[in-house]
Amino acid sequence: MRLFIAIAICKLLYFAGSIASRGSSLPGRVALKICPAALRRLKLPETIIAVTGSNGKTSTTELIAHALEVNGMRIGWNHEGANQIEGVATLLLRISTFGGAVNRDALILECDERYAKKIFEAVCPSILVVMNLCRDQLTRNGHHEYIFDCIRAAIEETPDTTLVLNADDPYVSALVAGCSGKKILWFGLLGDFSYPAHPGMYNDGAFCPLCKSRMEYEYRIAGHLGAYRCGTCGHSRNRPEIEMSGITNINAAYNTAAAIAAASAAGIDAEDAEKAIDGYELRGGRTVRFSVGNRNGTLLISKHENSFSYNQSMSWIIGQRKPCTVIVLVDAISRKYYTSETSWLWDVDFDMLSDDSVQSVVLTGRYSNELMARFAMSPVDPGKYCSVAELSDLRGYIEKNGADEIYAVTCFSDKDKLLKAFK
Repeated sequence: MRLFIAIAICKLLYFAGSIASRGSSLPGRVALKICPAALRRLKLPETIIAVTGSNGKTSTTELIAHALEVNGMRIGWNHEGANQIEGVATLLLRISTFGGAVNRDALILECDERYAKKIFEAVCPSILVVMNLCRDQLTRNGHHEYIFDCIRAAIEETPDTTLVLNADDPYVSALVAGCSGKKILWFGLLGDFSYPAHPGMYNDGAFCPLCKSRMEYEYRIAGHLGAYRCGTCGHSRNRPEIEMSGITNINAAYNTAAAIAAASAAGIDAEDAEKAIDGYELRGGRTVRFSVGNRNGTLLISKHENSFSYNQSMSWIIGQRKPCTVIVLVDAISRKYYTSETSWLWDVDFDMLSDDSVQSVVLTGRYSNELMARFAMSPVDPGKYCSVAELSDLRGYIEKNGADEIYAVTCFSDKDKLLKAFK
C-alpha cells in the first residue's frame, strides 16, 4: 500500500509542478518519505544506463536517449536534469504503473557524480558512463580527486555493470585500476586536429593519479585529457573502441563518442547510433544565437565553478578566427545553492583572450569587479577589457562599442538574464 500511495503522490505532484514550471525533485523527495524502499520495489527494465562525471552529463544523456529511441526502444530519462536520488525517484515513480512496473525497454539516468553511489544502492545500472573528472563546483565538491573516490565507490557498488569510460582522462581510467573482470568499453578522440589545447592555470595532468609520478603526454586535447603515460607505474591511455576524429567542437565530440559507446553497449549497432545522432539538435543545447542590432551574437553556456568548461568555450571562440567582442557574465554563481566564492575565476585560462582576434572583452554582472581583478593579473591588454556592471547598460554599450561578431560566455544560472538584456 505504501508503494501505491508513493507512486500516486509522485504522479500528482509532478503534474502540479509541470503546470507551475517547478522543479522535478520534490515529487520524488515526498514519495521517498512515504516509502523509503520505493525504488528497490519497482520492476525495472534490464537496460539501465547511468551517466555521470564532471562535464557533459546532460547532453550525453539526451543523445543516448535519442539514439535508443530512434532505434526502436521505448525509453525513460530524467530530461529535466534532476540528477540526485530525488530526481531519479521522480522519473521512475511517475512513469511506473500503480503496481510498480516501469514498462520501458531502457532507462537513461543522468546521475550526480557525488551521489552516484546512493543512487546505485537503489537502482543498479547495467551500463555506467563516466564522462570525465575535472575541477567543478569547489564549494560543493572540493577537488575532483574527492569525486574520484565517490565514483570509485559507486563502481564497487555495481560489480556486474558494464563500464563506458573516457580513455583520454587519466583520472577516469584510474577508476578501474586493480579491478579485474570488469567489462569496459572505452571512448575517446583522436589527437589529429589543430585545436588550441590549454592545460590551464594549473596542470592537473602533470602527475599520475595512481603513483603521483610525473606524467608524460604524446599530445593533449584539452586540460589533462590526451595521450598520457606514466613512466613509473605504466598507467596509460587505453585504445578506444569508439574514437572520434575530424573534431571541430571538443565537448560535443566527447558527448557524441560517449553516446555511441553507450548505445553500442546497450545492443545498438554503433553505425546505427551514429546515424541517429548525426544532425540531432539538443533540446537543452549549450549554444544560443541572439542579435544586437545588426550584429550576430552567440551565447556559449559554460558551467560556473568549472574552468574546463570555460576554457573550452574560449578555445572555440579563438578557433573561429573572427574579429569579435567577448562578454563574460557572472551574476549568480549557481542556481542550486548560494555562494559568493569566486576563487574558481583564477583557475580559468582567461589569458587566451589576449588573442588578436578578440578586439574587446566586456565583464558584467554582480561579480564584474572580481572579474576585473582576475583580468588585471592576466596578459590581456588593459585597454582591451572593461566592466559594465549593470546588465541594463550592456545592450547600449555593445551597440556602440561591440565588434561585428559577439560571443557571450556564462552559465545556465545567468543565461536568461543575458538574453533578456538583448531582447
